[in-house]
Amino acid sequence: MNAVVQEYRSDPVPTLALRVVGDPLDPNERAVFIKPTELVDAVEITPLNRSELILYNQLIANAWNTIEPGKVYTVAKSRLRGSHESNDRLYDAFDRLMSAFAKVKVRDPKTGLTKTVRINLLGPNAEEEGDEGFFHYTLHPSLIDVLKSSRSWARLRSEMQYLLRSKYSIRLYEMIEQRINLRKQMDTFSIDDLRGLLGVPKGKLSRFADFNAQCLKVAVGEVNQLTDFEVAIGLKKRGRIVEAITLTWLKKCPEACKEAAHERQRSRIGRIARRKATVEVIL
Repeated sequence: MNAVVQEYRSDPVPTLALRVVGDPLDPNERAVFIKPTELVDAVEITPLNRSELILYNQLIANAWNTIEPGKVYTVAKSRLRGSHESNDRLYDAFDRLMSAFAKVKVRDPKTGLTKTVRINLLGPNAEEEGDEGFFHYTLHPSLIDVLKSSRSWARLRSEMQYLLRSKYSIRLYEMIEQRINLRKQMDTFSIDDLRGLLGVPKGKLSRFADFNAQCLKVAVGEVNQLTDFEVAIGLKKRGRIVEAITLTWLKKCPEACKEAAHERQRSRIGRIARRKATVEVIL
């Protein structure tokens, strides 16, 4: 792996004290938004597809700098639909987010114990009719409580979620950025835990060969091609059975960072062909 050691930092401040910089709803702007660890590592009981994941990130980013209990946030639907000319995609996505919930792990400040909390991803909302209408939404009180206690996060470049074409790639990118903030350079997961973190729907890609080919390698390949760090996969086996996966990430050297920046500016057409077919495996 052509890389140098990543420099890490971590700020002992509440996650809600951090600010969104720029306009993360504009795909052409290099904005930065915050996603708390609790949402990065959330296990989606209602799995979201790529468009729904991006939409949820947009809604959180739009509300972030002024989050408070009971507040109603407003955003033009035209700002959420991206390159789509109509709002057809948004209708179903709003319904999905309204009914979606996830499991997050939080530390109880009173007992110091970690507990699993089931939260609704979105609170009550209202959608104005017409392509130029507005979406008015709230965040569920249970989510606000989780955000108030959060002390770690991922600092995400908004351009990445629009460039990465797989939901699994976006989730992997978020996971790595969050762990960089925690001064980690590697992490080991059981197969089931990693499937949950990457948002693989229950009952899908149940064979490791399918999970590896259709999820893991796709995500690692895209992240390695477009971001400024490089991820390697390590497999822990018992005989022929894969028991655990170790992900290792390192900051790319300056030349590789320039190459990634150049790729981000190029047309998406032909990107898969330009991507390296191999993923480094550490045994």
